[in-house]
Amino acid sequence: MSACPSRLELSRWEAHPEPERPSEFVAHVQGCGRCSTVLEDIASARSMLLGAHPAEASARAARNIMEVVKQRRSRQRWLRFLAPVFLIPATAALLLVVRPVLHSHGQVDSAGTSVKGGLIVETYCKRGDKVFPAVDGSDFLAGDRLRFTYSSDRPGFLLVFGVDDQGRVFPYYEDSVLVGVKVDAGAHLFLPGSVELDNHQGWERVFALWAGTQFADDVVRSAVGAALSAADSDIRRVTALDLPAQQVSMLLRRP
Repeated sequence: MSACPSRLELSRWEAHPEPERPSEFVAHVQGCGRCSTVLEDIASARSMLLGAHPAEASARAARNIMEVVKQRRSRQRWLRFLAPVFLIPATAALLLVVRPVLHSHGQVDSAGTSVKGGLIVETYCKRGDKVFPAVDGSDFLAGDRLRFTYSSDRPGFLLVFGVDDQGRVFPYYEDSVLVGVKVDAGAHLFLPGSVELDNHQGWERVFALWAGTQFADDVVRSAVGAALSAADSDIRRVTALDLPAQQVSMLLRRP
């Protein structure tokens, strides 16, 4: 093969080695300095996040997720009984946020992966020497580094960006442009690199959008502006954008 495989292809291979790869792929990776370095980086990140026993770590995470889902459903049943007039409108219910795994139009199975048609985005935070799953609405500090994995049953484009309570938009994977990263189908694949948080104080929301075609910067920014306007500029109330994309979001409190 003449060209190096993408980081996402290498990430998938690192998680599930040789059986599904042709011999020329294996030979290229083993003989290419660039690919070897990328593989080492991916393996190091996976070890940092999941430890020496990734299957056990994934199983523990899945059990924790299902316990959170169970608790949330229990609270929601009481809310429906005590205050039915405050039910979430159907339009807002299109987006379901589960801690710490965020998913859209799907459920989490026993292995922490999405069923057909769903998008799952897992967010991890590195603070000093500690790495932990990011929880929606928790405190995040200047210098914290966020890293994302995704699960999707189809290839496409994944756009990750932040919006703060001043209405400022921060692309995470390009300096100034809201464009998606081209991603393969798969489970628990790492997006390249990590994002370091600045010293902003207040609220910020991270959005992850998946679509089959590339995003247009002006269209996404327009949707953000419209959503903020409808929510009286309160980013805490903006859980979804009016865009033809699967999407999830997570709220960050920046003390």
